[in-house]
Amino acid sequence: MRSLRGHRPHTIAESEPLTPRVRRIVLKGEIGALPGQYVMVWIPKVGEIPVSVAREGNGETWLLVARVGKVSSAIHSLKAGDRLWIRGPYGRGYTTEVEGKVALVGGGYGIAPLIHLADALTSRGGVRIEFYAGFRSAEEVMLEDLMKDLSDRLVVSTDDGSYGLSGLITEHIDYEGLNFVYTAGPEAMMVKVVSEAVRRGIGVEASLERLIRCAVGLCGACVLEPQGLLVCRDGPVFDGAVLMASEDFGKYWRDFDGRRIPLGALSR
Repeated sequence: MRSLRGHRPHTIAESEPLTPRVRRIVLKGEIGALPGQYVMVWIPKVGEIPVSVAREGNGETWLLVARVGKVSSAIHSLKAGDRLWIRGPYGRGYTTEVEGKVALVGGGYGIAPLIHLADALTSRGGVRIEFYAGFRSAEEVMLEDLMKDLSDRLVVSTDDGSYGLSGLITEHIDYEGLNFVYTAGPEAMMVKVVSEAVRRGIGVEASLERLIRCAVGLCGACVLEPQGLLVCRDGPVFDGAVLMASEDFGKYWRDFDGRRIPLGALSR
């Protein structure tokens, strides 16, 4: 069954709190997303938001949803047996044709697309995965056992030193011998990762989060200047060199009227 908006209903099999702010929503059925792609999640009469696919397989799909605004709060209120309406998947995902040692660098619930990526890289073989995951505090650490199972080496840090290594995760990355770097999470973190990888001549891709409304490149709310790239269609995953040439990376969002505002000033 499809709605007039192109959404498909999916039944929630499980809704589990991972942290005080993030829930793991398990949907019945697979969506067919590539690692790094996202879906538009709609609750009738509430609204719609983009959410990265965190995992697929065995007849289910995982979404990690952080409570940020009215739509994500409404999703948090749902329970097993309730339905979400999904359209997609959309966008450009991560490159998976790599070999050798790779680093996955995530911050907070930004680990979601990296878990999906780790699944894909593990199934392909020929790679050594080092997973770097940074969180604000111990109570925000999530899915540590899963990340450990999907990687050859896991490094966890917290900003306040309450769990794992102390300090920002960017302080603990070992770039020596890396063939590729993938990152997702807070943009301030990704700017450091991307700039360092580019400086060292290491291939790097980052997944951006922006105000995505149409998901098909029509509204322009997610544009990156000066290239005119659209995060919804040309991303959300971008090559590091492309991002370093952008005036917006690490600095600006666009609001609902298309005006440039400082990064982090929007909620959803």
